[in-house]
Amino acid sequence: MCLFRKLAFQLSVVLVTMAVLFGSPEALESNVTPLQAIYMIKQLVPNIKSVGLIWKESDESSSAIMDQIKRASGSLRVKIVIADVESLPDVAAQFRDLTDSYHVEALWIIRNADVLANSTAQSFLIKNSALHGIPLFAPDQDWVSAGACAAVVSEGGSTKLYVNQKTLNALGLKVPESDASFTQVLATN
Repeated sequence: MCLFRKLAFQLSVVLVTMAVLFGSPEALESNVTPLQAIYMIKQLVPNIKSVGLIWKESDESSSAIMDQIKRASGSLRVKIVIADVESLPDVAAQFRDLTDSYHVEALWIIRNADVLANSTAQSFLIKNSALHGIPLFAPDQDWVSAGACAAVVSEGGSTKLYVNQKTLNALGLKVPESDASFTQVLATN
């Protein structure tokens, strides 16, 4: 039991340190920190070098979370390419720019609000990321049920990874055994 207490204390020290260094997760839809989200992206796509972040930069919480994203991406050595979508036509244009000009290896959406909450935007991103063989990391499990690759969310104080097994299979990705205990599969066929 003493070992358990020692591990619990060490984990709490790590979590407090992460909150100080990488900020709190309130600005993310999924309530996980950028460090947690990027870490899970790297778990599913181990050799990833660049991720396209699609969001609305004019959102009032965007500047606060940008510092957290920069620190997390530097810490995990993943380049984050920002794609600002202020209106529905921006979604397709920014997708093309991320895939054609920047050759991102994954897409990441941190909020299901404004333009990205639109079902047309969601369908476009899910369909086209699959056609391009690019994993789409979504803000919530609804996106995963609709075909996105995965979503990392915090529920009841614990982190969960929601995956679409059909999409993972199509992309040739697997959930590492170390993450299986907190992974929930939403679509298998």
